[in-house]
Amino acid sequence: MNAPHKVLHVITSLNLGGAETMMCQLLEQTDRTRFTPHLVSLRPEGPLADRVRAAGVPLHCLDMTSPASLVSGLSKLTRLMRELQPALVQTWMYHADFLGTLAARRLSPRPPVVWNIQQSSMCPRSSKFLSRALCHLLARLSRSWPERIIVCSRTAIDAHAALGYARDKMLHIVNGTDTNRFVPDEAARIALRHELDISQDTPVIGMAGRMDAQKDYPTFFAAIREFIKTDTDTHFVACGAGIVASDPVLAKMRNDCGAPQRVHLLGPRQDMPKVYPGFDIATLSSAYGEGLPLALCEALSCGLPAVVTNVGDSADVVGDSGLVVAPRNPTALANAWHQLRKLPHADFWELKLKARERAKNHFAVPAITRAYEQLHLEIIQSYTTRSSSHAGILNAFQAT
Repeated sequence: MNAPHKVLHVITSLNLGGAETMMCQLLEQTDRTRFTPHLVSLRPEGPLADRVRAAGVPLHCLDMTSPASLVSGLSKLTRLMRELQPALVQTWMYHADFLGTLAARRLSPRPPVVWNIQQSSMCPRSSKFLSRALCHLLARLSRSWPERIIVCSRTAIDAHAALGYARDKMLHIVNGTDTNRFVPDEAARIALRHELDISQDTPVIGMAGRMDAQKDYPTFFAAIREFIKTDTDTHFVACGAGIVASDPVLAKMRNDCGAPQRVHLLGPRQDMPKVYPGFDIATLSSAYGEGLPLALCEALSCGLPAVVTNVGDSADVVGDSGLVVAPRNPTALANAWHQLRKLPHADFWELKLKARERAKNHFAVPAITRAYEQLHLEIIQSYTTRSSSHAGILNAFQAT
């Protein structure tokens, strides 16, 4: 039996984010009879490091903290690649796409590299200049550097092709979730409401997303202000990195929304399968940049109807199990919340069933993992064949 192929994943960080969580799920479900995964994080250890180790995946952190550490980080990554001799390098997001490929190209023979794009677009006003510049540089390099480019959303394919990325190298593989882990859970619903000190029949609208301009929390809070004009009992929950009451910007938005006592900021949570079931409706107020939001897949898997903004592939995720509104429109968001809240019980329950089935049918991780593995195997086999052919030609030439 052939030895498993060694695949080196390179990612920018191990913070609590959609790309990082998707990668962790992939590592957990990788067929170890065919692949041996290793992981490099460009930055120091993050909250997901323990999850990586629990999956039995060797973790290497380069501890890069600023652009000044680029040279030393590249040197460390190159040495590690020479030591591991991976059959394939899978990078995640722009910084890792660049540095991971740069390191791989310093090896002889070079391992094939597959890029991964997780967002659809950047906002010039809030995205860092270096990130935007790197994105444009990668567009120019995309025709010669990677073997393939995995893109999680159709919107992202169009957006990056418009920037100059090689469309013919792009492959659409959606993000997804563990539908056996994210499930409707009455005990979790009771527990979260006990934690929030609200009754079991209090309606809850919840949003999972880090404190970032992309998630557009100003619109979320403005929609709450609009919504409570005609609603007296619904509570709101927000959770994610930086979503804490001690943040002065969030504190002001919460105090100004008209019902701060009905808004709960839970911060980052690593127990989201126990959080989503406490919601009645999931929502996402993103203004730009979403690819295929993993939080929506998780919420649907827990049987939650959703109200989302029409950014990235959010509308495709929700399908007929929720409502879609224009971004940066608090009134439209609030009206959609009202629309779902006013549904008859039987209609609302049908939406919950549709959400769960949609997650299982379209966003289950095992099928997504097999798609990654099939691509990796095809590239490794093709690369091995080409290398053998080149070696044969060289040997024949040297013999003459």
